[in-house]
Amino acid sequence: MKYKILVVEDDPTLRDNISQILENEGFTVETAENGKVGIEKIQTNNPDLILSDIMMPEMNGFEFLEEMIKDYKTATIPVIFLTAKTEFENLRKGMSLGADDYIFKPFNIDDLINAIQIRLKKKEASNKIFEQTKHQILSKLHHDLRTPMMPIIGYSDAIDDMDDLNQVKNLVKVIKKSGEKLQDRIEKFLTFNQLVLNEENFQSNKDSKTPIDKNYIQQFLSSFERFFIVKNRIICEVESAELPIKEKNLKLMLKELIENALNFSPQEKEVYLKGYTSNSDYIIDIIDQGKGFREEEIRNISSFKKFGGNQIGNPGLGLGLAIVKRISELNNIKFDIKTTEGKQTACRLIFSITKQGNQNAA
Repeated sequence: MKYKILVVEDDPTLRDNISQILENEGFTVETAENGKVGIEKIQTNNPDLILSDIMMPEMNGFEFLEEMIKDYKTATIPVIFLTAKTEFENLRKGMSLGADDYIFKPFNIDDLINAIQIRLKKKEASNKIFEQTKHQILSKLHHDLRTPMMPIIGYSDAIDDMDDLNQVKNLVKVIKKSGEKLQDRIEKFLTFNQLVLNEENFQSNKDSKTPIDKNYIQQFLSSFERFFIVKNRIICEVESAELPIKEKNLKLMLKELIENALNFSPQEKEVYLKGYTSNSDYIIDIIDQGKGFREEEIRNISSFKKFGGNQIGNPGLGLGLAIVKRISELNNIKFDIKTTEGKQTACRLIFSITKQGNQNAA
């Protein structure tokens, strides 16, 4: 692949020298004499990387970068600034704006090429992950959103030819259940989308507190009765505490972990939910008795990558654990998974609490 590089530099001699060096290395090069012309060149040439001076007329490097960030099509292009060693404030400002790297003038050719190669490799890896995720999204949406739609449409058509009221009622129940499954999967997708676009909405503040006890958990478990047999299947042991998290975030994490445990446990097996205080922490353990998973699968928790791959009988978009992981990261909650392949998986949430807060909630 022949990469395209845009060189934005007001010094014509330096601009030509850099252009010649890069062309000798096999790159396709476009040039611009300032940031304003650089913006115009980006729109028509779509470069893979940009080398930009900082001090330029009409539009300097900082203004140039700020304009790039405004457009989602150009915001992710790697930018390497060219600057003098004495311009330390420029370095700080550029990094705060999102510059990827700096090359100090006068520069060594090998250092310049090395910096470019590193950034291009990172971009290539990022693009690969994006393409893999896009493929996973498309394949999972095709299956997991269309599957509950089939009985909704098929049974709705069948009702037109039925005279038996009991048969109609039974089909309506199936249609309703399929509609609820479809709604649940759409909501999960929208939740993850909101996590990506509006992280601050999922962050707790110093006043965020949610009391938790056994009654709270048991009431929460009733929401799973639409899809799972819950009674006598979930063994619940929960101490009272006040957790430093917004209630909506706690419910989201518990929902995904419990749903995951129920999905991967045989119906004759129990799922254990334990909540208890340990020193200055409150720990929630959710333990299933399913098939367990490989360590590699646990390390690769990400959006649309679900445990067990695409095995038949593993429902869902694969977003559940990715949602839990991201909410945990945004709220300084430790999220850990221990698994024994062929036996069980234990998911753990660790909240930092004060002893006083725990006593007040008890």
